[in-house]
Amino acid sequence: MTILVKKRVQYTVDQAIMESAEYIMAKVGLTPATVLSMVYAEIARTGKIPVTTQVGDEDFNTARLIAVSHNIPSVKVSNDADAAAFLEDDGGY
Repeated sequence: MTILVKKRVQYTVDQAIMESAEYIMAKVGLTPATVLSMVYAEIARTGKIPVTTQVGDEDFNTARLIAVSHNIPSVKVSNDADAAAFLEDDGGY
């Protein structure tokens, strides 16, 4: 009889990458835990790191948009003068 031993895996991932990847996983009906188990199993089975895109272009582009949205600068507006300055700034255009 084989006894299945489970191990908890903890990792740190950039938030933009995580949100983008989890969006894709959800689109195909998978959880991060399931995907990680699948990756480990594929590495053990083939000896290769599996990296392929398996969602449609629209979903992939949405995931990329999620990732790049984390690099958009933000402006804090806390009073009327700041709000007026923000609305008057054309960003140099």
